[in-house]
Amino acid sequence: MKLLCTSDIHKDITLRDNILKTIETEDIDVFINAGDFLDNNFAYNFFKELDATKTRSFITPGNWDHNLNYQSEYTTVNSHGIFTHKDYHFLCIGPHIPFSADNTLETIKQIPSEKLILITHHPPYGILDRAWSVPRAGSMEYRRFISAKNPYLHIFGHIHESNGTEKIANTLAINCALAGHGKGRGYIIDLPEKNIKIVNLNETRHNTPFRLQSTISRIIGARKQDLP
Repeated sequence: MKLLCTSDIHKDITLRDNILKTIETEDIDVFINAGDFLDNNFAYNFFKELDATKTRSFITPGNWDHNLNYQSEYTTVNSHGIFTHKDYHFLCIGPHIPFSADNTLETIKQIPSEKLILITHHPPYGILDRAWSVPRAGSMEYRRFISAKNPYLHIFGHIHESNGTEKIANTLAINCALAGHGKGRGYIIDLPEKNIKIVNLNETRHNTPFRLQSTISRIIGARKQDLP
């Protein structure tokens, strides 16, 4: 199963259009977004276009998304719910409802960790949560939850400057905030292998809607820019 993981589109039309093109050209099975559309009308129009692709989509609102609700045959927007698709369980947790690690662990205790995908807007404490303004901006409750449950994936955004991936025990954490310092980096994940591809959703040059690049090539490019 192939997932496209994104967050924090921030009303960016280029990001929206390239997400839709990537879903089609990469034959995406499940689209995931962790919130912050910034405008409900923009979001609802995007959801209708997602429906047209007939791609199963799981979305949790962000801190800028108030009263954002949508449910269709293909697209689920939810602030606190769990949904099953192809033997995987997608746990959506938005920022506007208090989260208790203990209560949630009790609710999902029958779900195997290797079949659980956690989607939150905010990061867990200490994992891809470094912001310009504060050393750590993540949620301690989320960190407690993933330490106890070890979900297969934890997908989130919010802290744009910490876009990236990190492995914590058996959990692959993905900060896929796109706008601003996120530089349009989305992530395509193959399950169950957890193979990762980075997709540049800002790419518009040469009439190419996106470009896949390996993590190594991006690291090399970043280091070259730092050279005197």
